[in-house]
Amino acid sequence: MAANGNRSRFDIKRTRSHNDASSASAGSHGRRRFPEKLVDKSRRVAPLGQADVDNGASISTGLANVVSLKACQLETTLKNPITEQISPPSWGQAGLIQAERLTASPPKNPQKRQAVAGTDPERPTVEVASSLRSSRFKVIPITCIHNLQDDVDDDGVTWEFQRSVLTAVSANARYEVNFAKARYTPGPGESVVLRPSDANDNAITWDCHDVTTAPKIDNAASPLTRKNLSFQKVTRDDFEFQVGQKIGMVVYRNFAVTPEDAGMSQNSITMDELRQIFGREGSVNIYTGQIMNVSMDKKAFEHNINTFRGCSGAVIFLLDVDQEGCGVIESDYGKAIAVHVGGDRLSGGTIVNFAFKIL
Repeated sequence: MAANGNRSRFDIKRTRSHNDASSASAGSHGRRRFPEKLVDKSRRVAPLGQADVDNGASISTGLANVVSLKACQLETTLKNPITEQISPPSWGQAGLIQAERLTASPPKNPQKRQAVAGTDPERPTVEVASSLRSSRFKVIPITCIHNLQDDVDDDGVTWEFQRSVLTAVSANARYEVNFAKARYTPGPGESVVLRPSDANDNAITWDCHDVTTAPKIDNAASPLTRKNLSFQKVTRDDFEFQVGQKIGMVVYRNFAVTPEDAGMSQNSITMDELRQIFGREGSVNIYTGQIMNVSMDKKAFEHNINTFRGCSGAVIFLLDVDQEGCGVIESDYGKAIAVHVGGDRLSGGTIVNFAFKIL
């Protein structure tokens, strides 16, 4: 069987036109620009507790309820440097990684503040206010680098990245976020081998470790610091990616998924089937799967979670069902391990998606 050739992240990038919003198909306009892959057409989204999940047997109701609150959509805009035209928004995913607990500063005059607060039932006591604040955590926004890069349109014009806005869906809170590697250009020595060459395929590489973060948000008054909006990260030293580990990601979208978005040909699947697989637009959905292969440097893996264009940047977390013998312990359940970045199709029709470790 013929080899596919050595494919880098730029080789599989799909450009789109910014000249006329109406010229793009309903599915292609406003999505992040990397190939995404529908892996398993048999999965169907269905309610589980307060969440919608594509395989309810793979996750407990409790964990589904918890992670459904953590979905973060990423909105980015670009600018044409020649015409100064601003593009319509493009959509990807992001997440919040939990950091240090925020604690209240002691009041200068505790007794006076306690007395005043105690006379007004609408004002919390010092102890209650302190408790409310201590339930907040510093958070680190995270996404993939390629969500924040310049893009070349069909006419060869480079549109420059302008800004990114993170929306914590369950809090209905929108914030402009300055990611460290916005407009970052990877160097030649940063290429990562995701899958080495074999008898059927040449190596698949990615331009860099495709994950970036923004400065910590440490304002206890910000809705983003609420404990239930952020993922804890697996931090134990002996944790490693292993084939068979059960994983999931939580995604919000505000558009209908088309066959093109899911890496399918136009007539191979209907819009109704895609809604059954991915859920309806305007909702939060949990997609599940497992690790299928681990890179040689153990900092990336292939997975079989169903994805569509607009999923890049989503946080991947560990599920809490059927993890025996996979190097996952109970305290790991629900914790973040990686960021989804895109997918590819290998020779012979094998479909794979990729994720990079949260360092």
